[in-house]
Amino acid sequence: MDFIYYLPEILFGVLALVAVIWAVALVRDLRRGNYGEAGCIHCRGTAVKEGYGPCLFLLPLHFGETYDNSEEYLRTHLRPIYSKDQIPTGMRACWLEVYRCGRCDKRQVKITDFLEVRGEENVERTHVFDYESFRPLIDQWREAGISGVQPRKISKGIHGQADIRINRRGEF
Repeated sequence: MDFIYYLPEILFGVLALVAVIWAVALVRDLRRGNYGEAGCIHCRGTAVKEGYGPCLFLLPLHFGETYDNSEEYLRTHLRPIYSKDQIPTGMRACWLEVYRCGRCDKRQVKITDFLEVRGEENVERTHVFDYESFRPLIDQWREAGISGVQPRKISKGIHGQADIRINRRGEF
């Protein structure tokens, strides 16, 4: 018998194996999400959320707007806010959570871009990036929260972009 004679069975077997591997990976990722874990982007180990809560950032985009080069755009356009009440109607925001891998001990950030509609968060995108590129933003958010700095006012700037004015102690 010829190799060509068994080719359909071989192809079916390979496709079935790929489907099983994909299903196992999907179930593993879903389980990790339910337990506050994520897959490490460096070594594919299990990364666990760090102790402090997620950081909230305003994203100067309205409903339906998109962005390219996600890492660069998010790093340069996220503005810290401290409650969901400070999100203007129709504007998007992001939750930023820090994860640490148990295997390689490296950190990563998970950014969930959402639009709040009628009190419900509609997730637009979820990104996972290296921690070091977002460290200045996280430090800025932490320092502002610790020092008592709270955003005073969010107003619409030019072309509908949000402009956050920070009220520091002793400043007007």
